[in-house]
This record gives sequence, structure tokens and C-alpha cells, in this order.
Amino acid sequence: MSDDDRQREMALGAMRYWHWAGVATFLRCPHRPDLSETDIGLVGFPYSGGNAVERMQYLGPRAVRDRSTSYRRVLRSMRVDPFETSRVSDLGDVPIMSMLNPDLVAAEAEQFYRQLDARGIIPITVGGDHSVTTPILRGIAGPSSRHKGPIGMIHFDAHADSWPEMAGTKHHAGAAFYIGVEEGLIDPARTVQIGLHGPVGATEQDAYSLEQFRVFTLDEVIEKGVAKVAEEVRRIVGDGPTYISVDLDVLDLAYAPAVADPEVNGMTSREFFGLFDAFRGINLCGADVVCFCPPLDTPGKITAMTSSELLLYYVTLANEARLKKRAGVAPAAACVRRG
Repeated sequence: MSDDDRQREMALGAMRYWHWAGVATFLRCPHRPDLSETDIGLVGFPYSGGNAVERMQYLGPRAVRDRSTSYRRVLRSMRVDPFETSRVSDLGDVPIMSMLNPDLVAAEAEQFYRQLDARGIIPITVGGDHSVTTPILRGIAGPSSRHKGPIGMIHFDAHADSWPEMAGTKHHAGAAFYIGVEEGLIDPARTVQIGLHGPVGATEQDAYSLEQFRVFTLDEVIEKGVAKVAEEVRRIVGDGPTYISVDLDVLDLAYAPAVADPEVNGMTSREFFGLFDAFRGINLCGADVVCFCPPLDTPGKITAMTSSELLLYYVTLANEARLKKRAGVAPAAACVRRG
């Protein structure tokens, strides 16, 4: 290689870390909206019609695409390059025709995710408010999915989001985990909720979750520590297909200030990503991150950066899950480095 070629290669390598350069896609992955040549599909779901409190979440996918272009990297804790062994694509945004009708939006999005499920693509979605999780689950879980039944769920949130119909629709931002159980999409015996904190609107607000799921309040996470909580979560979800849903309001406002339903005194990023390190080897069949309101972010785009690193974790876990399934190898050893 000539000196000129070597310098050019070094310059191109450096540009991978310039989030302001080039065409923005999730994790700087190729844009393949035709769903071709894809194992892990990164999807934008720019919709916030399910949240009656704050409606800036539809801007989330564009903001994460912008910042995540510098996160096409290798996690230091896992030492695996997922982009070398899986075809990771930005599939574009969920096609929505009926933006003003939450019930029709759910039906349209469900059909899109059914296409991904039929092709064996692991979907990783950037929302959007938390109502987007409902059509995703309908598309990839349940008897008509390739999983042939309900899946496990790891849900990070300040709130339970397990409530029936309200505000004129059952497809609201606080319903996904109620619908998931009632429609046989998630297995309550394999479902955990992590990080609930802050005041409640009514004493019975968390009753459904406490009855159906294993709920780790933030107080319990702090008391037990990351390693013990992760151990119990892994025991509960087991080896079956498992989905992870993250509402960014689970984090303290210092680490994710731009969220739709903020609560003070939340989880630290060290605790949060420490749990993800310990989830290595789970059978990840899909994931989402929701409730990012870009206009509320800091000038340094803290929330966008947190979301971008989470995407890299999702892709890394999904890559190892699909390689394990393809090769029939044992799961990688869990790594706990924080907490």
C-alpha cells in the first residue's frame, strides 16, 4: 500500500467518528428499505400519537440517526464486531398512512413488522412513543409469528405501562404490556420490568404489573446491585426468544434529559449499561428504544448519545443471538463490569 493510500484509509477511518459527515443512517449502516440482504434491521418509528402528555417523540428517529453515525464501533466490554458477522441495515421508517388515527396506525405498523418476521429479520426500533411497541409485538410474536407463541420481555421504564383503554383508544403509550399479555404476545412468567420509580397517579397504578410480572423497582435495583438483578432476570427470561423495550425515562435526567414523561432520581447510565453487559447471551428477538424528545435535549445531545450507545448494545446482542441459533453454540459468558 502506498503512503497516499494509507493516509486516505486513515482519513476515511477517522470520518466514521464524525457524526456530522456523510448521509445519516442508524449506526452508519446501509439503507435497505427493500428488506433485502438483512439479518438485523434498524427501523425508525416516528410516531407520537399515543401519548397525551408530550408529542415530540416523532422526531426521535431522525435525531438518533444523526448522532448514531459515529457509533458503528465495537463494545469494549464484549469485544465482538457485529457488523462483520451480521448484515445490519437501516430499513428506513415504518410506513404510516393514517397518522391521525392510533388504531389504524397500529394495524399498518403491524403489517410492516409481519414482513420482517416472515423474512427472519431481527427488528431494532427507534421510536416514537411507547405505543409503538404494541404493533411490533403483534408483528413478531404470538401464534402466527415464527416464534409460534408468546415471547419473553425485559422492559425498562419509570412507569408500568400496563393499563387498559384510556383517552378513547387502547393503542396509547401506556398499554403495550397490558395488551401483550391479554393477546398472548408476551409470556408474563418470562417478563420483567426494571427501574420503576417516581410518584404514581393512583395507588393502583402498578397493580396489573405487580400481579403479572416480576417487577424490579429502582429501589430494589440499587439495594441488590446490578449483578444480582441481572442474574434473576436471566433466570426468568431463560433461553427462549426475548424482546427488550427501553423507555428512556427510566434513566435519571442527567443521562437522558429529553424524555416525554420525565421523573427525577432515576437510574444511572452505569447501572443501566451494566445490566446490558450482564445480558450477554440472551436470545434477543427484537428491541426498541422510545420516548426521546429531541427538542428537549442538551446542546451536547446527551440523550441522543445514550440512545446511540444503546443501539450498539442491541445490535451486538442480536448478532450473538442469531449466530448462536445458526451454529448451535453455547451462549457467551456474561460480563458484569459496572455496578
